[in-house]
Amino acid sequence: MTSRESFKARLKQAEQLREAGRFDEALHVLDAVEADPGNQALGPLTILGLPRKLHSAYLKIAKRQNDPIRRIGYQHTLVPPPELLARYGKFSSTERAALAEAGRQPVPRIIHQVWIGAADVPTATRAWTEYAARHGYEYRLWREADLAAAGMDRDPVFAAMREAGDLPGAVDVVRYAILDRFGGIYLDCDWYPARRDVAFHDVMPLIGLTALAEKTPRDMGSGSLLLTNSLIAAPPGHPVFRRILDALPGAAAALPDAPAWWATGPLLFTVVCRGGAVTIADAALVAGEVARRAPIEDVVELCEKAGQEGGGLLIAWKPW
Repeated sequence: MTSRESFKARLKQAEQLREAGRFDEALHVLDAVEADPGNQALGPLTILGLPRKLHSAYLKIAKRQNDPIRRIGYQHTLVPPPELLARYGKFSSTERAALAEAGRQPVPRIIHQVWIGAADVPTATRAWTEYAARHGYEYRLWREADLAAAGMDRDPVFAAMREAGDLPGAVDVVRYAILDRFGGIYLDCDWYPARRDVAFHDVMPLIGLTALAEKTPRDMGSGSLLLTNSLIAAPPGHPVFRRILDALPGAAAALPDAPAWWATGPLLFTVVCRGGAVTIADAALVAGEVARRAPIEDVVELCEKAGQEGGGLLIAWKPW
């Protein structure tokens, strides 16, 4: 057994103890892993100097113990040292002027979604097709063939993630390329339209770059606001996307074996976006969420409730 496999086995032991409610024993195992100087075999370190997988294991125990102080602390610091990505969020005066100018440009009324892999296309894509037609938007669902025809599948980071089976990370990459070239509104496929009577331009300015804020704050080095990249509205050619696309190889090298949300997703997206001004979508944009693999009837019920109560536009739903 390699050193990495040995450490992973010890984390698995702690997980089993945690699930059995034997928290003190689980923490004893984790503390021993933390004290072992070879634990960096587990992968990249967080801002606390802990391997991410070990840090995450401590967080899961805090959640199971309903300990809000430790949970918040471990969540806030479950990020790499900010200096590893900080340079990607620094712009010159000329570049900042270009960011400001992009912030004054209109967002084209086109909705983009990406679905790659062999799994069936989610039901939500049909709902968004109907929604777009109702409100005068163009709708485009990007599949592998579409990405290949546009030359977007040749990005080396996309290709590497696709080959490794990291489909969320691969989709992270191409959403930036799509918005850079075409602009519009990008939506992950786990969003469902809660309101058919309300258009995006009724609740968002559709000027410059708009994104949603994540619920959980993280230590970003320049504040605690983490942006999600699951909904992004932007004009074509916004400098944020070219900066991210150029940064991807360096971010991957700086964060080997890191999760997609660090190296390609919300973390890198936020670092770059914070180099300029962005609009934060209002919290009420999200009407609610339903359980993973919940039936469509549950989604429809929440849609009806949102319509009756004047609720938000989006419902979070993973049917897969």
